[in-house]
Amino acid sequence: MAAYDTFIAKEFKDVQEDEEMLTVIRDLTPGKAKYRSTYAKIRVSKDPKKYPETLWVRLGRGQLIETPCSMQIMEFVDVIPKGM
Repeated sequence: MAAYDTFIAKEFKDVQEDEEMLTVIRDLTPGKAKYRSTYAKIRVSKDPKKYPETLWVRLGRGQLIETPCSMQIMEFVDVIPKGM
């Protein structure tokens, strides 16, 4: 079970659950790859046990939400999409 974090530009209560979203996730696994960022299509749940990966959410100024979420990585995206 890997751990990641991401930043969101809206209120945590407005995060849509169980819908595919394109975002930047940052790998928190210890080692050389720690803090490696990548674009990915993910599904998020506020239930920490629903999906296999742990996702820590940070608000726009870096404030950490105290309770982790879970996520499922649908696919990694190699290119930067327009508008991001």
